Parts: sequence; structure tokens; C-alpha cells
Amino acid sequence: MARWLVCVLAVLFAGPAAAADVVAIEIVESGLYRARTTGYVPAPLAVNGQTQTIVDIEFYSATAKVPARQGIRFGTRFRVVGTPADQPVTLRSIWRIPEPGIQNPETGIVYRQSVTEFTTSTGAQTMRGFSFARPWQIRCGDWIQELWLGARQLLSRTFTVEDCQSVPTAARRAAAPAG
Repeated sequence: MARWLVCVLAVLFAGPAAAADVVAIEIVESGLYRARTTGYVPAPLAVNGQTQTIVDIEFYSATAKVPARQGIRFGTRFRVVGTPADQPVTLRSIWRIPEPGIQNPETGIVYRQSVTEFTTSTGAQTMRGFSFARPWQIRCGDWIQELWLGARQLLSRTFTVEDCQSVPTAARRAAAPAG
């Protein structure tokens, strides 16, 4: 009983943890990049229910034009601007996929967006991107990358996927949801 009381009193007198005062997102790099995938993290609302863990990130083209090719990666490296420094911040990343979305041919699931939550910290550089790992994920049109802190949108960036004529016909059919 005494140990429990000490814990409750410690929480009451410690006060609330300092929340980060996020001012903005500062873009460091944006466009096409190369990276090495080292693993996967479960993300129930993301395409295929997971996101990639990547290292050795190298931006090679600062463009918003994305070729419609398997293996292409595009996205943004950014810094969360706010105080205090090194304060944890949980953000939501949303990729809005052009209509009519993309359909996983194995599961039949149609994705119109890919959503993940992640934690970073004020002042730290962070990377969020999308990779056309499979042909069915390729969809021409405007892919909109958004970053949110609660109900506050901090970033909206549009990448235009072009030249779907170079995508094999079978991949174009697989990418188009039925109906």
C-alpha cells in the first residue's frame, strides 16, 4: 500500500510532461531517392499493412515528377521545427493515392490512401516516402503526401506520377480496381 501511495503522489506532484510546441515542418530534401530496405514495421492502415525500414537514403533528383516504374521511391526528408529541442512528437503520414486507387491483386483490397503514425522529435531529420515495390502499386496522377499533428496539417506536397504508357499492360490492368 505504501509503495502504491508513493507512486500516485509522485505522478501528481511531477505535473504533466512537457509537450512539444511544433511550429512547422522544414523540408530538407524532396524528390526521388535511393535507399536500402532493412526491414518492415507493421502499419495496419498502410498499403500492405506495413512500412519499410530504410537506410543509406540518397536523394538523386529534386523533382515532383515521378516516373511510373517499379522500384521508384519518392518522398520528403524534413525537420520538425519546435521547442523544446529533442521533444518526442507523434505525427501521422498520409499518402493520398490518385483515383480510383490501387488494388492488391492477392487480397482484393483497394487502397485510396496509405496512413502511418510515427514518432520523431523536434529538431531531428525524418524521412517519409513511398516506393513502387510491386507493379500493381503504380498509379499515374497526383500522389499527395501529407503530415499531420493531431487535427493540424503541417505539410501537403504533390508528386505527379507520369508516363504510365511505359508500365506493362498487365501491371496497368492489375492496378485498376474492378467496378
